Amino acid sequence: MIDTTHELGVAPPDFAEFYRRDAPGVQRFMCAFAGRELGVEATAESFARMLERWPQLRRLADAQRRAYALTTAKNYVRRVAVADARFELLDDQHDVGRADSDLDRVADSTGLVQAVRRVIDAQPTRRRQVALLFFLHDDTTADIARLLDMSESTVRSHVSALRKLLQP
Repeated sequence: MIDTTHELGVAPPDFAEFYRRDAPGVQRFMCAFAGRELGVEATAESFARMLERWPQLRRLADAQRRAYALTTAKNYVRRVAVADARFELLDDQHDVGRADSDLDRVADSTGLVQAVRRVIDAQPTRRRQVALLFFLHDDTTADIARLLDMSESTVRSHVSALRKLLQP
């Protein structure tokens, strides 16, 4: 038998009738929707909210009350899911200290790029411009000569000097 008493006393007879008739169906649906434990909890919460608002809800048709109960229960499940999503269980196995095979490769290439950058930055202005255009932008000697208003042979001389500086 379903208990229709609550903290404010005995539920109004029309609510008690609605609860007896519709709560089992709402609970079955919610258990299928959200699992047994959460389905029972969501159904109880839904009907408790309806009881609080019963003076306004009693005017609704039976189908509208059932829809209200289901919607309220589904919203409860949604709120619980959102709250649960904020917390992530910690693994017993921590991944701290795992070897990363790419880490050395990335560190080496980063170190190399920085070393090359330091060598280029230490060059005179025109040679630095040639280095940036040739090595970093992949421009041809003809394009560099045209952009910097110098002969191609001068560009090749700068590139040759830079290659000697950059060799290990």
